[in-house]
Amino acid sequence: MLEINLLKVENPSCLWGRFVKGPGIEAVENKKEYDDLQMKMNLFYHEVNLHVQKIKLSTIESGQVCVVYWSALRSWCRAIVESLFLGTVGTQAMCFLVDHGERVIVNSDEIRALLDTFLQLPFWVRKFQLAGVHPMTLHVSGDCLEKDVMKIGNVHCVSFQILMRNKYAGPSVAESYCWPAVARGCDTVLISHSGDQPLTYIPPFLAHMQLSSVFSALSARTGPIAVILCPGWEKAQTVIDLLEESQTFQVLHPMVILLGLGKDEAKTVKIKNDCQVVVTTPFSLVRLLRLHCFLFLRLCHLALDEVDLLFSRAPDEMTIILQHFQRVTASEERVSCPRQIIAVGKRWSRPLEGLLLNHMSNPTVVVTVMEEAALYGNVHQIILLCLDCTKISVLLGALDFTPDVAQKTLVITNSAEEAENVFKAVSNTSAFSLKVHEELTYQFDFVTEQWKKPIGPGTHVILVTTNECMKSLGICDATCVVHYGFPSSPKLFGSRLFCMSQNFQNLSDKRAAESTSHPAKSVLLLSERNARHVTGVLRYLKRTEASLPPELLHFAQGVLRAKEEQKSDKPLCRYLKSFGFCRSVQLRYHRCNIVLPLFIKTASVYYGRIVSKKEDRYESLAAAMTTYYAAEKLGAKEVLEGGLYGVQEDEVYHRVRVTSVPDKGEWMFCSVRALFLDEGREQEVKSHQLLQLPAQFHTLPPQALEIIVCRAMPIDAEVKWNPKVTRAISQKIKGLQHQAKVVLCLGNTVFVDPMVRMTRLPGLKTFINEYNVHAEILSTGMGTSNPQHLDLLNELCQWAGPGASLSRSAPDGPESLCSCTPASDERCLYIPVPALAQATGGPISSSS
Repeated sequence: MLEINLLKVENPSCLWGRFVKGPGIEAVENKKEYDDLQMKMNLFYHEVNLHVQKIKLSTIESGQVCVVYWSALRSWCRAIVESLFLGTVGTQAMCFLVDHGERVIVNSDEIRALLDTFLQLPFWVRKFQLAGVHPMTLHVSGDCLEKDVMKIGNVHCVSFQILMRNKYAGPSVAESYCWPAVARGCDTVLISHSGDQPLTYIPPFLAHMQLSSVFSALSARTGPIAVILCPGWEKAQTVIDLLEESQTFQVLHPMVILLGLGKDEAKTVKIKNDCQVVVTTPFSLVRLLRLHCFLFLRLCHLALDEVDLLFSRAPDEMTIILQHFQRVTASEERVSCPRQIIAVGKRWSRPLEGLLLNHMSNPTVVVTVMEEAALYGNVHQIILLCLDCTKISVLLGALDFTPDVAQKTLVITNSAEEAENVFKAVSNTSAFSLKVHEELTYQFDFVTEQWKKPIGPGTHVILVTTNECMKSLGICDATCVVHYGFPSSPKLFGSRLFCMSQNFQNLSDKRAAESTSHPAKSVLLLSERNARHVTGVLRYLKRTEASLPPELLHFAQGVLRAKEEQKSDKPLCRYLKSFGFCRSVQLRYHRCNIVLPLFIKTASVYYGRIVSKKEDRYESLAAAMTTYYAAEKLGAKEVLEGGLYGVQEDEVYHRVRVTSVPDKGEWMFCSVRALFLDEGREQEVKSHQLLQLPAQFHTLPPQALEIIVCRAMPIDAEVKWNPKVTRAISQKIKGLQHQAKVVLCLGNTVFVDPMVRMTRLPGLKTFINEYNVHAEILSTGMGTSNPQHLDLLNELCQWAGPGASLSRSAPDGPESLCSCTPASDERCLYIPVPALAQATGGPISSSS
């Protein structure tokens, strides 16, 4: 029986150890002799007068026996070279210490030759392995192997198919930087053009959520460990759809929670015990926290989807949520638990600075939009108004030629000629001036060398260049950028600002952010030639909190007015009509009418007819069409876009206009898009269902009106109604006559307040109010009152001036062609609209 002293266990087949006792072991193998060998080697290789070159190996190969110095034991040891590789300081070797069972890495020039005197004793460490023990193996038949995938479309993977179904093209630059940080559980901020797409953060977020360490640390309680906040119900539905498609659905059991204003709605909410992820909006979460804050004691992860919209629409709610998150995660019992905030958006905003400094720990900040990076970097924006002929003098007046600190200014022009003119002016100043443009490419090396030279306080270096050369120079350390030539696009503007990236403040490094005393500066020269860009410039500058010249604001108002007057023939913005938030011109009158909603577009916007109290021309038309088609029903011979036809639904005949026709082919069995002229709805109709419409049925104008219920809007700063509200209102009012007071009118749009369903008591001449549509909308809990709706519209009507006129009477029906589908280019500002009383009636046309 042998007695072995094990020194190191790599695996059951590789045990390193020394013999201690046993038959056949020679007496020389004892500790004293090996200690003497160690001492002799140290004395020899440490000798001061030793000629090192003589004991160096001429060549080093794997398997070679040598001597190396082991710093852990502070001794020279016998070793075998296992491998050679190129390290950061030259060639290095991995050596195995044959008397100690350890591996060390040494530089090749530190390896010494082993003298024969030191080889008399055998290696002290031996390799052992357990007999009869083998690792498990897998035998695979080559016939069963899957063939290599040569095309992406042939990949049979559920996760990949989900990405393909969502048209995901692969990780972008932003995601390549963002995903590793999110997957490691780090606090992360991402600002990119794709910041409104959930796939920019959900894949790594789900991967991190499934780590066993996340669940094991929180297994003692129940409740969600992650909340994804979305700016509205539509985005929340998109996110939950993605989560339900993913393979993590069976593990995380995500659920969406959207609460209205109902008193008991929050009380009845139940979160499943196995639910780990909740998708909601800031308003809904705050309502839930007021009654069920104990359900969110396990909260570890907070994902802010479209964070710029979250802070702009719900600033107070976001403050409450972040404070709750901080209280929950800061408790002593949560020290070992993960904590993560993910903020993804398209724009940088000021509240994000507070989020970074007050609620994140060592965050990873990824900004791929350069103009947004300048906002993050706190670049000081200065705008100077001037005439094009005075730009050079304004430029010289804006430059500081006696700075307190070192200054590097980059003046960017749009052409080589401009660069020459500017350089001629600045070269006569005290600043050290350089120039480079497309015609001076041979000077690139000289200019780059001069620019990179260190400069001291009081020195000002000015480089005049063009857009193309700016990209080639690769400058990142400028302290000031002067836009002498106006940037033609936001991307070019951002590229110019990136030339100062080394001087951007870094909010993720608090000490660096506090020490920044001289922020980078951007100077934009705006002349009369750049008038069409002034609105975009103004939008950006307002976000920088820069001081804006009054002349710029006045000039921008004039440009806005001129642009909107060019769109006077466009339909009004749908949100202006629904909520009154946008500026417009309206015509006012008051009169009670009977309205018949037939197509419910949203909870407050319907299409239908005003029922005449006298002779109802539509009823006469419908009766005539029924009589005609009962006797003769001819199918359409040819379907043309813009053509007028008849369509039968049950026992009712409708007039329709074809709005789109598919490509040429067997159109007889295809579907076409058709607008129902007397109901306002647009839907697909089988082409073989279209009937010829005689000319006598063309004379009556379309009877559909757009009906808008005033003073109602979605809750939580939404701009679109939740579908369940629209569905509930549709089931309540569709096809029923209502009494309504028309308070405003624009073309074929009427604004009503109130709109009431009245029912006559049997046998009496008495009517009772069955319900008020406005109250029904609010009772769903997903709508709120908008008292300023009419006031805003009236004020804007008065503000419009001569373009507006009062309508003397309410319409019994539309007198001009109705446009029931909104145009892509809608107008919101400064729109003169002709009065309804001035509209002239006429037959509908069969042309598009």
